[in-house]
Amino acid sequence: MHETFSGVSAYKNFLVKIVDNLQNSYASSVNCGVAVGHGDILVISNNDFEWLPNSSIQVLFDHLRREPRIGVVGPQLVYPDGTWQRSYGRFSSVWETFTSLTMFDSLWHGIIMWVFRHNWLPRWPKKVDYIDEAFMVVRRSCFEELGGFDEEYSFYGEDADFCWRAWKNGWKVVFVSDARVMHVRGASSTANALGDYIIQLIMAKQKFVQDHFGIHQARWYRRLVQIGLFERFILYNFVAELNHSPDWQRRAFQARVRYHVIRKRYNEHKSCND
Repeated sequence: MHETFSGVSAYKNFLVKIVDNLQNSYASSVNCGVAVGHGDILVISNNDFEWLPNSSIQVLFDHLRREPRIGVVGPQLVYPDGTWQRSYGRFSSVWETFTSLTMFDSLWHGIIMWVFRHNWLPRWPKKVDYIDEAFMVVRRSCFEELGGFDEEYSFYGEDADFCWRAWKNGWKVVFVSDARVMHVRGASSTANALGDYIIQLIMAKQKFVQDHFGIHQARWYRRLVQIGLFERFILYNFVAELNHSPDWQRRAFQARVRYHVIRKRYNEHKSCND
C-alpha cells in the first residue's frame, strides 16, 4: 500500500487517495498515482520531505505555465539543518565516471556547499540533465507522452531515465533554486543498509548506461566505478588514520562498505556468467 498524492491544488481541498500497488516499486507507485489523479501539473516526491517556511514551490508551477516546452522542474533540496543537498545530476556514462576518478565531483560539491552556505548561489533557473526524484514537478502532457516512469527500474535510476527520454522528445528539464524543499535524505548508518543502498543505486546507474549507451559501455562503466570506489577506499581510510574526527571516520566507514559490497556483487555476477 502506498499513499499517493494525486494532482495539485492551491493549498486547500487537497485530495489524498490510497492506491494499491502490487509491484511495490517507486516507478510503479508514481504511475499508479498519476493514473488515478487529475490536473495538468504533477508533484512527484518521496514521503520524507517537508515544506519550508517562507518558501513556496509556486515558482515551479509558474515556470511550467510560462514556457510550454518545460516538462520537468525541480527545487533546491536542503537537509533538516538547512545545508545544501544534491537536487539534480548529470546522466551516468563512462565519461561521467572520470569526474569521480579525479575526485572532481567531491571538490565541486564542497565548493557548492560553501557557496550555498554564504547564499551566493545564482538565483536564475538553469537547464540540467535530470531532476532528483526526491521532489520533481512534471507537466502531465510530458508524463503521458513518455509513458510515465520505466517500471524496469525498481528503485533509483527512474528519474534519470525519465528525464533522458524527456530531453530526447524535445522537453526541457529545469532546476529552479528559488524554490526550496527540505528532504530527509540518507540510508541507515548500518553497514547492511548502506550496502543494500549502494548496490541498488549503482546497479540502476549501470542499467541506465546499458539502456542508453549499450552493453559495451556498461561494462566499462562497471569497471571504472569499481576503480573509483577502490580509490576512495584507500584515500579515505588513509586520511582517517591521520585525522580521527567523526566526519572522516564516517567517510572511511562508508568508503569501506561501498567498495567491499560492490566488489562482492561484481564477483558474484562474474561467477554466474562464467
